[in-house]
Amino acid sequence: MRIIILLLITVTTVFSQSYSGKYWVKLSDKNNNGYDISHPENFLSQRAIERRNRYNINIDESDLPVTQLYIDSLEALGCNVLLTSKWLNAVTIASTDTAFLDTIENLGFIEHIDRFATQLKATNKKTNQGIQNIKEIDDFYDYGNAYNQIHIHNGEVLHNNSYRGEGMLIAILDAGFMNVDQIEGFSHLFTDNRIIATRNIVSGTSYVYGYHTHGTMVLSTIAGYLPGEFIGTAPKASFVLVRTEDTNGENLIEEDYWVSGIEYADSIGADVVNSSLGYTTFDDSRQNHTYADLNGKTARASIAATIAARKGIAVVNSAGNEGTSAWKYIGVPADADSILTVGAIGYTGTIASFSSKGATSDGRLKPNVVAVGLNSALIDAGGNVTANSGTSFSSPITAGLVACLWQAKPELNNIELFNIIEENSSKYNTPDTAYGYGIPDFGEALLSIQELNGYSKNDVFVYTSANPVENEISFKLYSAQNQEITIGLYDMLGRTIYFAHKKVYKYSENNYTINDMQNIEMGIVVLKISTENQTFEMKLVK
Repeated sequence: MRIIILLLITVTTVFSQSYSGKYWVKLSDKNNNGYDISHPENFLSQRAIERRNRYNINIDESDLPVTQLYIDSLEALGCNVLLTSKWLNAVTIASTDTAFLDTIENLGFIEHIDRFATQLKATNKKTNQGIQNIKEIDDFYDYGNAYNQIHIHNGEVLHNNSYRGEGMLIAILDAGFMNVDQIEGFSHLFTDNRIIATRNIVSGTSYVYGYHTHGTMVLSTIAGYLPGEFIGTAPKASFVLVRTEDTNGENLIEEDYWVSGIEYADSIGADVVNSSLGYTTFDDSRQNHTYADLNGKTARASIAATIAARKGIAVVNSAGNEGTSAWKYIGVPADADSILTVGAIGYTGTIASFSSKGATSDGRLKPNVVAVGLNSALIDAGGNVTANSGTSFSSPITAGLVACLWQAKPELNNIELFNIIEENSSKYNTPDTAYGYGIPDFGEALLSIQELNGYSKNDVFVYTSANPVENEISFKLYSAQNQEITIGLYDMLGRTIYFAHKKVYKYSENNYTINDMQNIEMGIVVLKISTENQTFEMKLVK
């Protein structure tokens, strides 16, 4: 496991354990399976089925669980089946008898055995504190320290338009979510029953609220809610928390944990998956990936990430923190096709030196986009609003905004959604292997999916709901910037019927209603709206 995080200053040590005799076994088929793709309700949640139906994705053999008869046969022969992967049709087994591998390799349902043993080493983790923020405008949320990392993407536009993650299910694959069940900044998730499920792939249990602080910090950038101090990018979303990482060392089995974790996220119906994780080198150098492996088709985690995308999931993964190392490239599964790989910038928009670079070995652009990963605001495992650095945080900041944007138009599939995000990023016309397509503007992306005909960034458009009007006047106003406007209603003699100052928000649908029109005489009234640069007049019939 390599947690994609750059940690600074305070050092703690995680001591090593030793394991051996764990092997990945590829099965030949799914014969005698016991499940039928015509009855997916027996192996997929209703939400997962609905996602496939919504985007016209066929339920196929890859969705079927691994054949239980094969699992039983292996266990009857004396091995312990630790993990299964339905998408890759494989199991991870444990056995201390290496000769046993020769025996099972001759079984008719075994296609291949990838032999690896694990030896775990201690790792050092460090933490950093401190961030300052100046808030510029009143929004629906008082973001506190999180404002700058949201505003650089115009993410407040989504929230101001009521897209805050409601109804979206986000799965977080990580190393542990220490104290999430005790921290005030997450209490709303439990009050609202928005932790839908937890799964500990490593230990085979459902408990995830210990082990490591990394997942706590990652989750906070999306879900944290401390008004005036910190607000995450999708605070109204629901969550699946999955522990796929054993932080005692770097071992290839962690890719197997990751594969099982994302399959679980799919089966429960997740819309978005955030993975602030990556794999390049391991404690046993024979397991290491090479740059040639970064083609999206070699590493097991990358293959599974691509399959997840084919199943309709919006997979968001951190690029990695190897930008200043000899390796310098992204890791696995950041190389996967059809996922959104996220690099890191600072608040000025400049690439963070540690952010891993692309491209993939087969020439595809990575990372896809960038977000704040240098001194990102977050909530730590002590419940404190603080800061830390790494693409571990640029990824979930983006994943939360992805969920909010998708909430605005769920009929888009995940690939269409990612295309819109890339098209509305700062370097779309001049992408490179550090920034990808650049910094996404989710305000412009929202405008794109609203399909406002005739929109110009220099204009303001006003739309009334009806003319003639009866007891009220309702209208919408779209603006290219945050600004103050005046709204006036006058009779034909120029007498004021209604007058008010209002604030409009950039790229947002600003809705206004003038009530109590029943006492106004029938005839023509004039609606006048004045912005900083323009004045609009409309004659309405009462």
